[in-house]
Amino acid sequence: MNYTKKKIIKFIALIVIFFIPLTLISCSGDQNNAESVSSGTPVQITNPVVMNLKDYLKLNASTIFLNKEIIRAPLSGFIEKIYKNIGEEVNPGDDLFQVKTKESAASDSLSIKIGDSIFNGSVLIKAKSKGVLTELNYHAGDLITEGEQLAIVSNPNSLNIKLNVPFEDAQKINIGQNCEITLPGGEKLNGIIYRSVPSVDPSSQTQAYLIKLLKQVELPENLNVFVIIPFRTFSNAIVLPKSSVMTNVTEDTFWIMKLVNDTTALRIGIKRGIETDSLTQILSPKLSLSDRVISSGAYGLPDTASVEVLR
Repeated sequence: MNYTKKKIIKFIALIVIFFIPLTLISCSGDQNNAESVSSGTPVQITNPVVMNLKDYLKLNASTIFLNKEIIRAPLSGFIEKIYKNIGEEVNPGDDLFQVKTKESAASDSLSIKIGDSIFNGSVLIKAKSKGVLTELNYHAGDLITEGEQLAIVSNPNSLNIKLNVPFEDAQKINIGQNCEITLPGGEKLNGIIYRSVPSVDPSSQTQAYLIKLLKQVELPENLNVFVIIPFRTFSNAIVLPKSSVMTNVTEDTFWIMKLVNDTTALRIGIKRGIETDSLTQILSPKLSLSDRVISSGAYGLPDTASVEVLR
């Protein structure tokens, strides 16, 4: 009897030794699976805010000199001498070109008496206005014909910004309206729209407006700039960071990922309003300021996603 009892005790001990590790491994696996299921995509969240937004037109424009003198050839001949180089200042009466007629160039002894003076075939072309020589079309020795454009003298003080507005947006532009000009280097200047050009470019279907800078600066002609024009204001707009708004490939559907609890986010279709560089107005659905919306990490999430909010 004692021997049988010992065998039973020994058998029970073996069973305990064999099954306890299996039970521990199973529990550990279940715990790991639970942790795997409960952990979601790491995301950052934000809340909607209410603010006043301004809608802007951002359009291409370029610098232009309004006051120019186009220097033309008064006769046909050869350019003997050029007195000014591009970039040099020009005053009224300054010599610009010396041109020799083709006839006088063919015969050095040719001379014609005109009144009390002798014309030897050379003509001086002089400037009539003050400015800077901004264009030079010929070199010494070139043959020119009567009426050809030889050069342009521009007045830097007549600098304006020529704004090209798509015709469908022309009704948003008001004469006397202030605007902001951004130069290629990022410098910003203030200007005022003071005149419209009553014609439309046939190829681009844009209407030109002229902008006067409120502060005189030296800029070259034909410099491409951006012009920002505010044309309407939205009060008490509900906005989110642009990073919160997702879209499809064709960019005709937009949505946000909104948290319904601490670990679950749902896809919510939205209708956008105006946008700034960093914010998007949400027109619908109506969002509460306490709503939690994913601001980072929402890309690629399914319609219903398990998430982990990063603190």
